[in-house]
Amino acid sequence: MTYRLITICIMLMCIGVLIGCSTIPKDAGFQDVRKLIEQRIGQRVHWNQGTSEDRAVADTVRAMLQQEITLDGAVQIALLNNRPLQAIYEELGIAQATVVQAGLLRNPIFGASFRFPDKTVAGHRSTNTEFSVVQDFLDLLVIPLRKKTAGAQFVQAKMRVGNAVLNLAAEVRSAYYTLQTDEQVLEMRQTVAHATEAAVDIAIRQHDAGTLKTLDLANQQGFHDQAKLDIARTDIQIIADRERLNRLLGLWGTDTMWKIPHRLPDLPAVEIPFEHLESLAVSQRLDIAAARQETQAITHALSLTRKYRYIAVLDVGVDTEHDVADDVNLTGPNLTLELPIFDQRQASIVRLEAQLRQSQQRLSSLAIDIRSEVREVRERLLAARNVVKYYHDVILPLRQRIVDESQLYYNGMLIGVYELLLARQNQINAGREYIETLRDYWVARSDLERAIGGRLTVATEESTQPIEQPAIQSSKPSERIHNH
Repeated sequence: MTYRLITICIMLMCIGVLIGCSTIPKDAGFQDVRKLIEQRIGQRVHWNQGTSEDRAVADTVRAMLQQEITLDGAVQIALLNNRPLQAIYEELGIAQATVVQAGLLRNPIFGASFRFPDKTVAGHRSTNTEFSVVQDFLDLLVIPLRKKTAGAQFVQAKMRVGNAVLNLAAEVRSAYYTLQTDEQVLEMRQTVAHATEAAVDIAIRQHDAGTLKTLDLANQQGFHDQAKLDIARTDIQIIADRERLNRLLGLWGTDTMWKIPHRLPDLPAVEIPFEHLESLAVSQRLDIAAARQETQAITHALSLTRKYRYIAVLDVGVDTEHDVADDVNLTGPNLTLELPIFDQRQASIVRLEAQLRQSQQRLSSLAIDIRSEVREVRERLLAARNVVKYYHDVILPLRQRIVDESQLYYNGMLIGVYELLLARQNQINAGREYIETLRDYWVARSDLERAIGGRLTVATEESTQPIEQPAIQSSKPSERIHNH
């Protein structure tokens, strides 16, 4: 091999080393996602990458589990500890690697061939040798557009990851509200069971004294048995909803012994403003931002394919050969050019054009769906609020008056214990329905936050006065019902 070829090889290797020294940042854009989540919902996220910070985050989660978990605490634990979310974070590393790869030159190709003579030449047998070094010159031209495509895909990955974080936060809030409702309903069902148990005791004594019909006693026992079944069903539902929240929080073993408040938040007196929610959602939703980046990436790829459709292969290099007959080294340039006779990248262009139109239609469809989703959830939120207020202002006070009047009638021996307990049961059932409607309101509010891609705030928060939930009296009927 000649010194010239050696020099060229060394130069190409130096260039390759300099370009190949590009390292992939371990952060991979996660700081951008972290800032975005802090702006949107005020929560912290952490990417577990086997660093010393991982242990500190695990200790923080465990410390939070030792206390009563608030709604924000549950969301924070999920964002730090949810395993599927940690898996989604790895998409950032994959996208970052694609960006780095897009900016790298392809490796030069070194070729060598050895040809052995079949007879002696000039008194000795000499081997014919040939060496070549080839570099894809087209790579230098396409790197800028290739990096643009990869950059758009990287931004898209960050938007997808951020959207996954917001969706998880919304799912945790809904599961939290549902579990709170279960706990509160269980307390009310237990109150009903205590009431029916006391009523059965009274009914048995009255039946034994001959003042109560067997049919009325059977009705009382039936009410009590139904109350116990309702408690059992609620217990099963609590287990299911609690495990759902455990999965979202990424908890197992002794970490699942956490506790939450058993009462839902009160209905706020002032509702959030509903103006311009549709346009706000379209402008800040991360899934639609990711769809825009997908369209942009396909546009860059289409531009790259169109621009270099006729020059797909352009290899430039150096070739050297030792001429045995003349005992000289022959060195010169080597050029390889693909002739676009049959394949002119027309299929690739048509495919990319179709993918671009497809991406544009998906983007338009997503914008329409988002606007519709915001309207639907907004109306659901308003309807739930109205129902909650109606229960609070009309139904529950009416049920309380019926119980009070029934107590007076019962004390005056105008109705029996069955009618009094029925009124009491209807009051507790109305309270349960109120709690479930209040849950529907908070779930709808969480869904609306997810639909617009950020938190909902009340402009006059400091002036709001919460509507207190009605207190359902939990005294046993035996303390209020007297045996006639």
